[in-house]
Amino acid sequence: MSEAPLAIVGNLNADLWVSPVERFPRWDEEVVVRSARLALAGTAGYVVLACRGLGIETVTVSTVGDDVFGRFVLSELERLGARADCVEVLEGWETSLGMVFVGGDGRRSILSTLGAHERMGLEVVERHDAEIASCREVFVCGSYLLPHLSPSSVLPCARRARARGQVTVFDPSWDPSGWGERTRRTTYELLHEVDVYLPNEEELTRLTGRSSWREALEEVRGMAGEVVLKRGAEGAVYASGSELVEVPGFRVEAVNTIGAGDVFDAGYLYARRMGWPPERRLELASALAAIVISQAAERAYPDPATVLEFVDRNRGNRSRAH
Repeated sequence: MSEAPLAIVGNLNADLWVSPVERFPRWDEEVVVRSARLALAGTAGYVVLACRGLGIETVTVSTVGDDVFGRFVLSELERLGARADCVEVLEGWETSLGMVFVGGDGRRSILSTLGAHERMGLEVVERHDAEIASCREVFVCGSYLLPHLSPSSVLPCARRARARGQVTVFDPSWDPSGWGERTRRTTYELLHEVDVYLPNEEELTRLTGRSSWREALEEVRGMAGEVVLKRGAEGAVYASGSELVEVPGFRVEAVNTIGAGDVFDAGYLYARRMGWPPERRLELASALAAIVISQAAERAYPDPATVLEFVDRNRGNRSRAH
């Protein structure tokens, strides 16, 4: 891990995974499931986990509460050897918690609390600007889930990073407020300061109001330097200038898809650091996500050699890009 680190600015929390959920209980009813466990999570958490396997050092800027979940998050970062000195602990606040209900087919539903993320704003980012300045990329994530770190709020951070020659990366996640005009307007404004934009298909079609991912992609391409569209099992798409690259996904049995897009992000940034062409970046990122979501036991996040071996073994086991 000798290269400059990756700065991750955004949503860091704990997730409580409950699985498998075949049906939800009615009011005043109890349903027994097989498993529940606590995990480091949020886009920031999953990117940290994937980056550890890939050999990328991280600097995470976020907020947690002074509660048992906050202590768990910090202890997990320490266990991973990841920097936690820019994660602020807020006295009297709860840590953001995601309650993730995983179905038998790997799909999931999530209930989340905001907690200390209510206080995750530009002032927190600016307090740690010296540490952010030491990084190669500045990855802003989960903005739609952070009331005080909206796309418009993060504009000064993105402009400052670009002025320093850093790569700006943006994955805002799902918009719980309903993809209104303000979300669209402020996101489009920020994209002009973004080098790598990493939405998934559903997020991009909701943002643009377009009926297909191709129409949605056409609306935003040219705003950010690179638009990298995640299409799950269908693969991924890269658009930059006049260049358009599509790759098919890997066919695997999905056990738990939570964090798949975040793991893809980490894989893409690793491959981009390596100077690989777009097709190979998408291929490695898709393979990394496929490996992670197909694990039945506690997750392991593989190193690059393991991911590339998976790619070589599974070249004939891929969905068709369309």
